[in-house]
Amino acid sequence: MVAKGTSERVEATPDEGPSPSLRRPLLTFGVGVVVLVGLVASAVIGSEFLGAGREHSASITLPLKPTAPAETQHREPQFSLVEPRSPGGQLAADPALAEDSPFGPLPIVATDGRSPMTAYARPFDATDKRPRIAVVVGGLNVSVSNTKLALARLPGPVTLAFAPLASDAQASVDAAREAGHEVLLEVPMEPFDFPESDPGAHALMVAASSDENIRRLNWSLSRFTGYVGITNLLGGRFMSEQSTIEPLLEETARRGLIFFDNGTNRSSLALTAARHAGGSIATGMLVLDEVPSRESVDKKLAELEAEARRSGSAIGVASAFPVSIARIAVWAESAETRGFALVPISAVAAKPAAPSSPEPAARRAPSAPPALRAAVKPAASHAPVHH
Repeated sequence: MVAKGTSERVEATPDEGPSPSLRRPLLTFGVGVVVLVGLVASAVIGSEFLGAGREHSASITLPLKPTAPAETQHREPQFSLVEPRSPGGQLAADPALAEDSPFGPLPIVATDGRSPMTAYARPFDATDKRPRIAVVVGGLNVSVSNTKLALARLPGPVTLAFAPLASDAQASVDAAREAGHEVLLEVPMEPFDFPESDPGAHALMVAASSDENIRRLNWSLSRFTGYVGITNLLGGRFMSEQSTIEPLLEETARRGLIFFDNGTNRSSLALTAARHAGGSIATGMLVLDEVPSRESVDKKLAELEAEARRSGSAIGVASAFPVSIARIAVWAESAETRGFALVPISAVAAKPAAPSSPEPAARRAPSAPPALRAAVKPAASHAPVHH
């Protein structure tokens, strides 16, 4: 029972909701929460996909096919093939004797069978029966003044060997070809006293793989054109290892080049490697300027003549020192009057006979064809073997 004069208390039921005075604040709060969540989500997504943060980087993952390592991928040549060039009428570049590579033009045997060792050779009379003397002067392009002196003073039959390091090597080689010289490329190789004697970053090394050494060889081969062959720059240790010298001689033979062993390493296996590879080779017999003086060089030139009379041919080696250039130039003026034929290196290079027995290579080395017989026996006047 309710007392008269009072009103009944009525309780609101739950489904009636809040009063109109509370609905507007709640609605505003809810919208704010939704906006805040949206902003946070946008920030996370932007950081993940747009890489805004320092510790995140933009990345899009795509299904790609695996590729070969960079060193084994095919690389397009960076240089065009050489243009024909014959300074003074002497061939210095023939496109048929070159192939392109990432380093530049490399020598090859032409499709018609011509090889660099014959195409870039200086002509000589093969029927001349006089004792032949070849002189190789190396170290060209190391000193600009000495290179110019050699080009000015030395007669055409003297063979010139150029180092591959100078940026303008081709200009000097073209000048040598114009003057009638045969040209050799000096390839840096590891000496016995490495690193005291450092042949440079592109040198052929015993510890390197055959593929790496061929790659380094190709770098040297691409420095200029017009050479009949290559010769060692240092290389005592490299040329004493069968596992390193044989791939080099195989590559030399494949490219139609002469290999000239300058003769300063008594333990060189170049002749044996040339037999196995079927390549042409020549070997220096006397270092003419081991003592770079007028008297010493003249004495060695006399010894070179005596060796040529005994063996039918002889090869002398010298560096591009002013005294060596001067004495060789004077000697060459009268060499023919004394009964000698002054010839380029191609005139005394030959392919040694292939091995005919299963004996170890070291036991087969002493025998050689007549053109190389004298070259097999190092003379007592050779430079120290560590060179």
